[in-house]
Amino acid sequence: MTAALLTNEIPDPTGWLTSIKLDGVRALWTGSALLTRNGNRIHAPAWFTAGMPQHRLDGELWMGNGSFDRLVSVIQKKDGDWSEVEYHIFDLAESGTVEERIQRLESISLPSHVKRVAHSVCSGMDDLDECERNVVNAGGEGLVIRKPGSKYRPGRMGDVIKVKRLVADIDRW
Repeated sequence: MTAALLTNEIPDPTGWLTSIKLDGVRALWTGSALLTRNGNRIHAPAWFTAGMPQHRLDGELWMGNGSFDRLVSVIQKKDGDWSEVEYHIFDLAESGTVEERIQRLESISLPSHVKRVAHSVCSGMDDLDECERNVVNAGGEGLVIRKPGSKYRPGRMGDVIKVKRLVADIDRW
């Protein structure tokens, strides 16, 4: 087996912001409620949303690598056990460039179960490949890269790209 990045879909990543791609459930905090990417309410317990900021946050509900099915089960149950659920914020759903939004995110007070996703500036394709390889070797899914200067837009617009390893079986004829 061999693995390679899907380089045909990735522009030169130099200067783009990289962060880990979490295998969780995407969630938008509106300032008063958690919503799925389709706008459906996620019924989190009151303790989970207590202390959340008035800012609109974009992130991922997560319980760790390899726990997606268990996470979905927890959040779909009316009285699910949210004790292991964390909310990992990767962006503010507000105006400004991605760099400005991430900087503002750093100054917002968050409850202990809400984490900021770390971002770093990519120095090129070799750096991207090494970062992605490290994430996958640690059990993660891949990376997300964000175009410098990009505005916040929900959905896939080309300035936010998932970077995942393509695994091909080279022993097949």
